[in-house]
Amino acid sequence: MLDSIHVKALLIKIADMFIEKQDELAKLDAVIGDGDHGVTMARGAKAAKAKVEALEEGTCRDYFKLYGRTLVSTLGGAMGPLFGSIFLELSKACKGQEQIGLQAFTHGLKNGMTKVMDLGGAKPGDKTMVDAMDPVVLSMEKSLDDGKSLQEALSLAAKAGEEGVNHTIPLIAKRGRSRYLQEKAIGHQDAGATSYYYLIKTIGEYVQEVSA
Repeated sequence: MLDSIHVKALLIKIADMFIEKQDELAKLDAVIGDGDHGVTMARGAKAAKAKVEALEEGTCRDYFKLYGRTLVSTLGGAMGPLFGSIFLELSKACKGQEQIGLQAFTHGLKNGMTKVMDLGGAKPGDKTMVDAMDPVVLSMEKSLDDGKSLQEALSLAAKAGEEGVNHTIPLIAKRGRSRYLQEKAIGHQDAGATSYYYLIKTIGEYVQEVSA
């Protein structure tokens, strides 16, 4: 379980990760996209980090909502609503709770995936971030059913997300700019799916740190 202090620290860690991964994500996107994914995610992360740091006494819901809304208002193109929705749904999952645990994380991530699919029209197999989201959500749901700890669940979910990213490599893109490349997109992983995997991996690493 993470309380509001932990959630604030987690979001700062997530922001730092996207800033650090800027060049890597840009290179991935340059191959089959327009190359601005890394810069866009880093810009949103910097803005969201500043907002979160400035809020001294928020609830878990407050911090997730602030982070998500800042991404929506700061990121260009489709990424704002898509990635922002993940944090906004995590915020809703925290409603009335002083801490966030496995059940709320699972529900928030699942609803975030549903929102992303509704907004972008993507489904598993379209070579988008949904290809990482779907296995992560399925893994989290299984862990919840199996009575796993949050730490165990996120570790398994990160592995599932990584497999999802690898699954995008042989696919032909059906959404986003990369769909125009058709077969030329084959052999390259999707940058959005990679970003989502890094997000889940970072959450898992933080939970492991505070649980040690």
